This record gives sequence, structure tokens and C-alpha cells, in this order.
Amino acid sequence: MDILAVLVAVLAAPALIAALWFWVSRQNSKGKVRRGATGGMLGVADEIFRPETHYAHQVQRIQHELPAPAPAPEPKS
Repeated sequence: MDILAVLVAVLAAPALIAALWFWVSRQNSKGKVRRGATGGMLGVADEIFRPETHYAHQVQRIQHELPAPAPAPEPKS
């Protein structure tokens, strides 16, 4: 009986994630946003299973948000 409970728990987690992903994608297709929240769900998986990828996405986001550097002042002659 314990093996059955573990099997149900192991199989229920991916099924729940797939159902949630399907529901979110259907909700997004009704509105103007397309696949906005599903990327966030994959970000959680990246943070857990591929921390280097998650860190690279964070660096990329920060670099995109940084303003362009100010031009250097002209030297006075």
C-alpha cells in the first residue's frame, strides 16, 4: 500500500504541472497576453535543476534594464 501511495504522489506531480500549464495557456489565449505565465513556471524549474541557466537569465534581464552609459565629457583645450 505504501508503494501505491508513493507511485500516485510521483505521477501526480507532473500531471498537476501539465494541467496547470494547459490551464494557464488557455487563459492566455483568451486575452492579449500569449504564454507570459508559462515561462515563469519554467523559470522555477531552471532555478532548481539548472542554476547556471537561471543565473544567465537574471544577468540578461539586468543588462536589458540598465540604462545606456552617459557619453564621456569632451576634453577642454
